[in-house]
Amino acid sequence: KRKKEMSSKSEKRMKTEAKPSKVTENPPGQGSEEEGMFQIGKMRYVRVSCFKGKVLVDIREFYTDKEGSMKPGRKG
Repeated sequence: KRKKEMSSKSEKRMKTEAKPSKVTENPPGQGSEEEGMFQIGKMRYVRVSCFKGKVLVDIREFYTDKEGSMKPGRKG
């Protein structure tokens, strides 16, 4: 009996792990971050994402570095 129970548990795990992710993101460095960002201030942006079934809201203030590219500041 125990072997059958263990196999059914492992089958359940395999089924849950085999599910394709509903959220597909572009690889980093291809503008995936900038596409889903909404400007709420001069240098403040909001990004909404989904991680492990939970909705996350990322509010960040950005700054421009010496090269002129936008870099994220601390969260807040």
